[in-house]
Amino acid sequence: MNRRGLLAGVIVFLLFSGLWAQELPGFRVIGRHLYDSCGEKVILRGVANPNIWFERDGMPRYEEIGKTGANVVRIVWETKGSAAQLDTAISNCIQFKMIPMPELHDATGDWSKLQLCVDYWTRSDVVDVILKHEEYLLLNIANESGDYSIAPKTYREGYEAIIKQMREAGIHVPLVIDGTDWGKNVNIMQSEGPYLIQADPDHNLIFSVHMWWPKMYGFKEQDIIDEIAESVEMELPLIVGEFSQMHGSCDEDEITANNSIAYKTIIRECYLNQVGWIAWSWFGNCNSFWDMSSKGTFETLYDWGLEVAVTDSFSIKNTSVRPYSIVNGKCDPAGVEIKSDLFHPNRFELKQNFPNPFNLNTQINYNVFSPAFITLDLYNMRGHKVKRLVNDWKSTGNYTVHWNGLNDSGTAVACGIYICQLTVKQQSEIFNQSNKLVLLK
Repeated sequence: MNRRGLLAGVIVFLLFSGLWAQELPGFRVIGRHLYDSCGEKVILRGVANPNIWFERDGMPRYEEIGKTGANVVRIVWETKGSAAQLDTAISNCIQFKMIPMPELHDATGDWSKLQLCVDYWTRSDVVDVILKHEEYLLLNIANESGDYSIAPKTYREGYEAIIKQMREAGIHVPLVIDGTDWGKNVNIMQSEGPYLIQADPDHNLIFSVHMWWPKMYGFKEQDIIDEIAESVEMELPLIVGEFSQMHGSCDEDEITANNSIAYKTIIRECYLNQVGWIAWSWFGNCNSFWDMSSKGTFETLYDWGLEVAVTDSFSIKNTSVRPYSIVNGKCDPAGVEIKSDLFHPNRFELKQNFPNPFNLNTQINYNVFSPAFITLDLYNMRGHKVKRLVNDWKSTGNYTVHWNGLNDSGTAVACGIYICQLTVKQQSEIFNQSNKLVLLK
């Protein structure tokens, strides 16, 4: 490429880099991961706060939750909350440097009320609030809509229509969709999620399983490990949207082998697989076994809440990373490439491809510093995987692969920005690093 061509390529690269921030207004899902508008990967770590039943503005709970280092608050809401109150609840959450994820509780266990929730979100005054905060917002459409009887076809067709309604209303933030059976059904999300992602014009969905999975409902601890692994393998953008130390009725007075939940296994497996999680809940439940804090303060965190928030190796305090953009209100000026919070340079290194931009062929180099299973994938800006370049065990060494702009079917892809993601699996640990590639034609 001559000097003029190189300069033109650099200009195009900068323009496309700008489109990364402009194509969607804020957070977006690529593959199974969430990224902010600057391209920083975000692994959700936080708690649910029942704003709607107590202090609708979230104060002073947000400040106390913020002391854990949480990067997200699931704002429990209902359609009785006004748009002005929702605006305040979201604004206050952002003030304390946490991602707001409001959800509507009206349809809990009741599929017939799902449309009620959508009607609220698409109301003009509520849409105005969403658009005001869309750079930092995640939107959980409805809490646990539907019981165990909801068929996959009903789930698929229902959410396909709802997604269309919300996108047509101008809502382009990531939409979070719960499982049926009061959130417990992960299988319906695994079977119908890929279809819904394709049906979403923005391809910007997250699926949320609520792991109320005690023995009394037929669940085993191994199910946590297996279902997370299955979701990762199929690259489903999954989070654990609710869990606690036990499940039962409001008057349950003891934790037993039958009603307890393996919450330590949940947070461990989520960490090892880079899956987000949100604990239920901070304070104010009808049963104190579900409370993390006895008085709603950081100082009164106790038992399972203290472990999940602070003391466990995989707690919020030890694993949560707040994106630079929400802490500082702008992109990291040093952040040239898409970041991975779990990047370990002593384990591997993905080099920037050369040439970049390119039009016929580009070379991608990566280094492996200890034997590991390696995958190297290419995604378009909508989060669709277009090409798998490497999927093999690699010994220590330096490796080179080439990409000629063809997808897995051998068809030439369109010009634009692509994400090259290196994934390294070593025993139970997973590490990622990503770069941007620019294809010109």
